[in-house]
This record gives sequence, C-alpha cells and structure tokens, in this order.
Amino acid sequence: MFKKRIGITQNIIKHPQHNEIMDCLDINWAKLLNTLNILPIPLPLMPANSAQGVWNELSLDGLILSGGNTLVDYAEAADYPSSERDEYEKALLKEAIITQTPILGVCRGFQLINIFYKGKLERIKGHAGTNHNLITQSSYNYFKFPSIVNSFHNCAVPRKFLGKGLIPLAHDNEDNIEAFYHQKDKVLGIMWHPERMTPPLKSDCELIKLHFKT
Repeated sequence: MFKKRIGITQNIIKHPQHNEIMDCLDINWAKLLNTLNILPIPLPLMPANSAQGVWNELSLDGLILSGGNTLVDYAEAADYPSSERDEYEKALLKEAIITQTPILGVCRGFQLINIFYKGKLERIKGHAGTNHNLITQSSYNYFKFPSIVNSFHNCAVPRKFLGKGLIPLAHDNEDNIEAFYHQKDKVLGIMWHPERMTPPLKSDCELIKLHFKT
C-alpha cells in the first residue's frame, strides 16, 4: 500500500492544563501523505547525539522537517522555542544528507535548513495567517509551485540571507525566498504549509511526490 516511509519531526508544546511537554503533529499531515502512498513516521524528540542511531534503526526513505516552534536564536517572548528540537533536527538533517536521503523542510523546517547552510533569518510582521502571491523564478523550473500560498511564519529569509549552495526557486513580493533547493544534498525547502490546505493543492501533492519519487 505504501511506497515510501518518511520520517516527520514534531512540534513541541506545553499542555495548557497538565504539567506536560508534548510532541505534537497536525493530523492533516497523515491525511495528506496517506493520499500520496506515503507512510508518515512521527519522530519523537530525542537527544541530538541519538540522531545517528535513530536514523540507522528506522531506515527511512525521506525526512520532513515540519513547522512549529520558532528557532531559539530568533524567538521572542510570545514564542515557544525549543533548543532541544533545534539541535535534534540539525542532527537528523545531517544524517539524511550523509545517506543521500531526500529532505523536505516546511516553514520552520525551511528556516532551520537555511541556518544549517550558514544563512540567516529576519523577523517580520503581518505574514502569519495570510495568503500571498508566490513568484516562481524562471532560472530553475524542475518543480511546479502554486501561484498563491498560505503563510504562518514570523521569520523570513531575505535573498541576501540565503544559505550557501541553496538555489532560490520562488519568492514573495518583498523578495523573501519562499522555496529553495540543494541539488547535491537532495534538500527542498518551502515556506508554506501544504498540509493546511483543504483539499490539498494538486501542485503541492505533485511537488511532494516528485521530490520523494513516489
């Protein structure tokens, strides 16, 4: 039934009533990936030094770095950052690159990948909970993108802060990068959330299928 087994990282939240810190993943991810014949394997938060063992044990066909917690270095008082998540996901990203396993970074995952490749972020306002135009760059058209995307981020990647080796694929009206690709490392990053579209966009489904070769 499933053509691929893809590991997906989870948001870290504090329970509003109980004294618990929890892994959390939007069930729309499972709904979306199931339609693409992908079995999502939720990855619990682990110490960064366990990433190699986890990766070797699971033998995954791909990795999705999901959205959620603002990266610690760019968080403000209202955010809920997690340094443990930051470091664990960087370690997982490294293992996926070493094993030449396709990686998809979504929103926060996009931002973490940019930092991994020595880029930077910039705090912005007015993007969370909006839709905006997406401008595809003609220099690289391997992937097809929607013309309008959702936006749930408070940090952006201005073109001047794009990480080393990342190919810009699309940007917004302010020239913040919204999609990039690292061809050698099989890393694709997008700033919008495909799992939050109901029904999912055909272009997003094709994008995921193409990247993970399902």
